[in-house]
Amino acid sequence: MKLFILGNGFDISHKIACRYSDFYTYLNENRPDILETMETFYSVESDSDLWSDFETSLEKDIIYDSITDIIGENSPNLASDDFREGDWYDAQIYVEQECEELLAKIRIGFEEWINSLEIADVKRTYKLDKYDYYITFNYTEILEHIYRIPLSRILHIHNKVGEELIFGHGKKSEDFNVRQALYGDENAFLTVDEDGNVESGEVGHERFAEDAVSSFYDMMRKPTETIIENNSIYFNELKNIDEIVVLGHSYNQIDLPYFKKISEIIGNSLKWSLYYYSQNDILSAKKIMQELNIDEDLIAYKHCTDLVIEDTQLKLF
Repeated sequence: MKLFILGNGFDISHKIACRYSDFYTYLNENRPDILETMETFYSVESDSDLWSDFETSLEKDIIYDSITDIIGENSPNLASDDFREGDWYDAQIYVEQECEELLAKIRIGFEEWINSLEIADVKRTYKLDKYDYYITFNYTEILEHIYRIPLSRILHIHNKVGEELIFGHGKKSEDFNVRQALYGDENAFLTVDEDGNVESGEVGHERFAEDAVSSFYDMMRKPTETIIENNSIYFNELKNIDEIVVLGHSYNQIDLPYFKKISEIIGNSLKWSLYYYSQNDILSAKKIMQELNIDEDLIAYKHCTDLVIEDTQLKLF
């Protein structure tokens, strides 16, 4: 038996408009209000990195100056007769509101787009065995409806159409330095006196707002550990497979924890067939294999156009 790990390229090969550039097109044509909300925090032009590597850009390309402005605009005026203790929390409240609206709008747009993808007219491209296992990173139900693969053999690792979809960046929250993000300096507000004592000049409302930003960062993160734990039964069923085929995947580091879990279950003595589309893909694939300590003799790197009839379980129609 084989395990197929399927990425977005699998759906793209079936002529599904599921590239992130298609997401931009959908929002531009159907939900410009969502793009308007997003442009406060991201560059949303059609050629933005957001529409080529969406999940990574969610974390990497956020415009933190927009949040810094919110904090500055909501500083408490201690000299005002109207000052109240609750004013210390205004910045935090406004940051939370803006960030929650952003995340809610992105989710609405993303799920609307995925639900709009039609697969009724999709034709089979590959011959897939119903007795193999399939971990798919895609949200469509091509495997179920087009290939008639039993549900028990499929794991939609990030859920599927009609469910609450899972997406986000892969950076650990403990690696995030909120002051570096907001002010470009992880030591912002810190000073050292003549005796070497470190003092902070940070005002209370700034600390509260930073907590809100850290929570926002965490909410944007893909909870890979929880996903793996929730699907432990499926992962444990992979003990009897004898080969792994990765198809249509970009080998993004965000998804490395899943590859590590699979390797943990099956060991490092099985054959891996890794299909790639671009040179970046093959470089990323090699990095993952190195991190998994897979012997090079067990790895076959193949361009996606090299799917040929000589394969017994995977061949073009």
